[in-house]
Amino acid sequence: MTSVLIVGASRGIGLGFTQSFAADGWEVHATTRTPENPGALGGVAGDVTIHGLEVRNKNQIESLAGVFEDRGLDLLIHSAGVLRGVSRDEMMAINADAPMAVVGALLAAVERGAERKIAILTSQMGARHGGETPSADYGASKCLLNDRFREIEPEWAAKGITSVVFHPGWVATDMGGRSASVSVNESVGGMRRVIDGLEPSDSGKFLTWKGTEHAW
Repeated sequence: MTSVLIVGASRGIGLGFTQSFAADGWEVHATTRTPENPGALGGVAGDVTIHGLEVRNKNQIESLAGVFEDRGLDLLIHSAGVLRGVSRDEMMAINADAPMAVVGALLAAVERGAERKIAILTSQMGARHGGETPSADYGASKCLLNDRFREIEPEWAAKGITSVVFHPGWVATDMGGRSASVSVNESVGGMRRVIDGLEPSDSGKFLTWKGTEHAW
């Protein structure tokens, strides 16, 4: 059975991914900071296993990696992130540091998988477009995430892993706001189509949810 781990699955896009993959019969592993109170995640039908994970907690990251110590993951999606309500340092830790730490810990499991794919959610707000680093906290954190991805991706590719970062669109979630122009289903459906069609030559790209390349 094809397997996926979705980091940050309790709401929004992560929850949408969980529902979509579960409906299609995937073996789904989904993380939340509150496994004892999973909310809507707990009601997703299908082969769904819920794991507790605070993405800044080294011990919890190591514990999650231990679950997959002797097995493979076909796909790893890192969807967790924060837009507001925390300090700049906390935002950097959650949006830029944590994805690299989590993916790094699970990399061997992805390497053992059949599809060997990684997708990390970033944002167009982290793009420099040939100019300066964004000054706002959120944009700066996503810009740093992009920089770190571009630096490490060749090492992942050398292991046979195809990895990309996604701008998921301006999505109508608690984070994006209900006036956003893209629904969760549209964003998730678009990214799933792109992920399904990824080839090794696509590794290292910054893509939109529609599959077009985004400027760095």
